[in-house]
Amino acid sequence: MLEPNNTNEGTERPSLGREAARPASGAPLADREVPLPGSEAFGTTPAAVHAWLDGEATEADARAADAKQVALWSRIADETNARRRMTTPSYVQQRIMDALPEARPAMATASSVAAGTTATVGRIVMTPIVAMMAAAGFIALGFLLASLLA
Repeated sequence: MLEPNNTNEGTERPSLGREAARPASGAPLADREVPLPGSEAFGTTPAAVHAWLDGEATEADARAADAKQVALWSRIADETNARRRMTTPSYVQQRIMDALPEARPAMATASSVAAGTTATVGRIVMTPIVAMMAAAGFIALGFLLASLLA
């Protein structure tokens, strides 16, 4: 037996499902820009500037629409290009490499950090999980040897 899951059934409230969100014309919903409250003071970007930023129009057309925004986006593009060309100087890289220790300690696994304890045997990091798996392997090996000898 099917039970209705609509909590609004039998009430005066309208349903908030998909059918309530559709426009009256029956057209599918489309993404649209929703202005934030208080952003009216900043103004809007003209379509010519958007077309210029998308590479569909010339800069002259965009400047005719809004010269301030074209200047802003030009400065942003120049700064981005300058930062894209930046590299770390070689002397800084050398200082970083010199500061690194020669002998690197053995890295513990993430599970050993979560477990909180590790034991280092030579260069092998023994975590509790690895120790339990090794013990289970030795027990299985012992049973195998006992069955072969018996």
